[in-house]
Amino acid sequence: MHYDRERVVQRMRKWETYLNEHALPSWDELPALDLYMDQVVALLNSYLGFLPKEVGMDAVVTAAAVNNYVRKKIMPAPVKKRYSRIHLAYLLMICSLKQSVSISYIQQMLPPTLTEQQVHDVYNRFAEQQRRTTLYFVEQVNQQASRLLAEGKTDDDGVNNIVTAFAVTASLS
Repeated sequence: MHYDRERVVQRMRKWETYLNEHALPSWDELPALDLYMDQVVALLNSYLGFLPKEVGMDAVVTAAAVNNYVRKKIMPAPVKKRYSRIHLAYLLMICSLKQSVSISYIQQMLPPTLTEQQVHDVYNRFAEQQRRTTLYFVEQVNQQASRLLAEGKTDDDGVNNIVTAFAVTASLS
């Protein structure tokens, strides 16, 4: 099967632009006002749109998942059904990390007893690390894709080579 070279280039550029524009908000960019569950879920889904959705789910984050994290004491409970910056920071980190780390390990990394200043510091380091890693990932994709596209290999072998390269990178990461 041969792939349309221009279409492959166009889709790669669109994906690159999306990733370059994506960044988790800093602590100061998180809403200062407390939010209710439906607002939290909507906001988290807009921030985490880059994550894969669970099979059969319409959203990355659901109210049921948030309630589960609270019930299992993976994060602090809301105060009068309202969620603060602390809760948003926990949820952004939990939802991002659970893609590759077990929930029990996340609970050890982010105990629900952290002070606001500790959550502030941990979250800002996390968001910055994610930003740097995203930039590195985009650079790696561009290197692989540029070779693929420069050689004109938009056939099955060329596409399979880039998919294999990223699968190996993902498994090692």
